[in-house]
Amino acid sequence: MGLVGVVFAAMPAQAERIGDEGCTPGYWKNHTDSWSEGPGQPIASTTLLNSNQVKFHTTAALVGDSLLDALNYKGGAGAAGAERNLMRHAAAAWLNAATEDLGYPYRRFTDPYNIVGTVNAAIASGDPAAMLAVKDELAAANELGCPLN
Repeated sequence: MGLVGVVFAAMPAQAERIGDEGCTPGYWKNHTDSWSEGPGQPIASTTLLNSNQVKFHTTAALVGDSLLDALNYKGGAGAAGAERNLMRHAAAAWLNAATEDLGYPYRRFTDPYNIVGTVNAAIASGDPAAMLAVKDELAAANELGCPLN
């Protein structure tokens, strides 16, 4: 049983349902009670972006920030602003892909559209245009329509 816990901690489960639904960053920041990977598996709003659970590789400026912090980012100019804009939608995408309560088109760690891998590659590029392009893709998916209340 101990081994199962270690494996779960190493790679969080993800929702299996794929569809055409998604909730916005605004929904997720105002409904932390909906943050769940399944029955009895809540996701804490204090979960860090760089944690072993979430796995985003942000720049040093965002290390120590939580999913809830990211949902409240305002953006800004240059690479730092592009990263904040990207991470706002990446946090929402990660939460959308975590829940079985909606059918999100992307997955957190696998194809189709590996959210974490795609976001991490955009951040590693340091290119604001690349970060904003990924942000736009995630924003479109996050705005498909939220079936949650």
